[in-house]
Amino acid sequence: MMKEKWLESVISPYTPLYAKDFPIIMFWIPKSGCTILNCWFFFQNGLLDDVEEKSAGDVHNYRHFVYTKTKNYQQALTTDLLDKRKDTYKLVRNPFRRAVSSFLATICSPQLICLFNRDIHSGLSFSQFLYNLHDLGSEVDSLDRHIGCQYIEGEEEVVENYIYLEQMCSQIREIENKYRLLKSPLSQLSKSSHHLSDLMTKKGKFANTVLTMSSLNWVFPTYESFYNSETKELVQEIFKKDFEIYGYDIKHIK
Repeated sequence: MMKEKWLESVISPYTPLYAKDFPIIMFWIPKSGCTILNCWFFFQNGLLDDVEEKSAGDVHNYRHFVYTKTKNYQQALTTDLLDKRKDTYKLVRNPFRRAVSSFLATICSPQLICLFNRDIHSGLSFSQFLYNLHDLGSEVDSLDRHIGCQYIEGEEEVVENYIYLEQMCSQIREIENKYRLLKSPLSQLSKSSHHLSDLMTKKGKFANTVLTMSSLNWVFPTYESFYNSETKELVQEIFKKDFEIYGYDIKHIK
């Protein structure tokens, strides 16, 4: 019972992707490439048509409201994790780039930006965003994992392997070969309205610039444009555990 209670704290923030006849269990967290991972998992399990039919193609709604609500899903997942019956992987991302992605998601979302006592019309700067997270300390993870750490306390007890978003294509191909899975159309699966990278073309110094969606008009600053010595140090401190556990270099944004 103690083991089950501990495991629940690891898997409850975001339920891992699991299927009885699929050889691996996939852990994930928001703003770390989770959309493509969900698409890949449902492709491998022949469920993309079901996603389209039942959730209008939204893999997150399908996973949350349909797929993980099937009978005995949580029980079977918990049993297989405790008994170590399947290999486990987690998709992770460079904390520097994820912090910017979380910030952009925040200024676009009424639900997220209100956590900073702002709204989408008043906006927020990246440095203000980071100082708020810094002041919250460990409480940041209880607010919303879109802006909290990727690391979940105790995950190393069940997660054996990491997929790095920056190397995802090559690692996914290795996984498909290793487990004799279908060769997926990754370029097609990666197309999503959640992804802003292609729109991030504006260069400059934006660390302290208050931004709103209307001021950006769907042209966003590059990742590097949000960083100066101050914001870099804040990210290093706020997401210290992510850097340590996943082995990312605290000096390099790319």
